[in-house]
Amino acid sequence: MTRSLVRTLILADWERHRWPVIFCIASGVLALGLIQVGGELPFIFGATWFFTGLIVLACILPGSNVINERKKQTLPFLMSLPISITQFTAAKIVSTVGLFIIPWLTLVIAAVLYIAGHEKFPNGSIPVVIALASLVLVGFCLIAGVALVSESEGMMVAAMVVSNSSYGFGWYLLVRNAVIRADMKNPEIVWNTEILTVLGFEFAVIVLILGLTFYLQSRKRDFV
Repeated sequence: MTRSLVRTLILADWERHRWPVIFCIASGVLALGLIQVGGELPFIFGATWFFTGLIVLACILPGSNVINERKKQTLPFLMSLPISITQFTAAKIVSTVGLFIIPWLTLVIAAVLYIAGHEKFPNGSIPVVIALASLVLVGFCLIAGVALVSESEGMMVAAMVVSNSSYGFGWYLLVRNAVIRADMKNPEIVWNTEILTVLGFEFAVIVLILGLTFYLQSRKRDFV
């Protein structure tokens, strides 16, 4: 009964938010199509559009899937169901993160295949694209974690400001690295120490954020 209820909660969240997810995927595909036009301006607009869609979704999902339950007073009702705090936390993390992982992974794969299929884009840029996209994933996990633990719109907005303001700085530091910048022009994919360190750090932070979110949320007793 409890497992069925957890599955129902996850599927209900996915059902409510399927259109933003579909729109994000469509937006990213259209952005890649714009890059296909060729030229500097279409490339700049397309690349910006590609990442902007993911960033917008990263801001929308936590508010819609977490904060709105507090606003609409549905959270106390959910906690009155025969489900433990741990199970509720797991369901909410799985649904929220899963909703973002689907378009994120889809668009990352699409971008990698796009670069690999076009000679004008060196394959050496693929690791950098993955690292840039992973930074957005880190930002999303931070926003979602803060929203779930604090249940405060103000705190979530603060996390959004921190995340969104850090993207440009992080991307600048990444491409400013001489080794990474040089390997971006390589016709073959190069997994140098620098890019592997960046990716390792990003995914370590993601695991830390999600683990800390689960721990803090599972210890809460007041959901009213």
